[in-house]
Amino acid sequence: MSTLIVYEVFRTRFEGGKLQSVEAIKHTRRVGNLTYMERIYDPRPGRSIYLATLTQPDGETYVIPALDRARLRKIRGGILISGIEVKPRGIGSKNIKSDDYPQTWFCRPVAIPRGGFEDDGDRYGNPAESRRQARERELAQTIEARNIAETLTKRPTRRMPYDPATASGLSPGHF
Repeated sequence: MSTLIVYEVFRTRFEGGKLQSVEAIKHTRRVGNLTYMERIYDPRPGRSIYLATLTQPDGETYVIPALDRARLRKIRGGILISGIEVKPRGIGSKNIKSDDYPQTWFCRPVAIPRGGFEDDGDRYGNPAESRRQARERELAQTIEARNIAETLTKRPTRRMPYDPATASGLSPGHF
């Protein structure tokens, strides 16, 4: 059984201000693929600008905002990445604006077995059990889909039935 290595990241700041309690920092925990890459190359030692990102397994969706001008430090129990958190505003391709805040991440690796989590045992060892679980999930999704369809097809009670004799014809959605 192979294992997947991901990182759990704890953010130590909120909009530039330090989080005061350890409990508050624990609530910022996110898990994903950690990438630390050179954004702007400079041949002089220590002058390049780096970017740190935490992405979902697809590699394209950010779990938390990226860190620009990231600096990496090794500490006991993990690594510390400091930089500028970039929160983009708006969706336009021109005149891109962002809010930039100082941020520090505490990161440590987490190994996840491919067959499930460690305490679950081998969840997918028996093919018959896997098929049974898939059928149960499909049945639950089907029931949920039917409930949603019923809700969407019900006519709201505040609407009155369409009567051509009383309809004004001026408003397409008014009955």
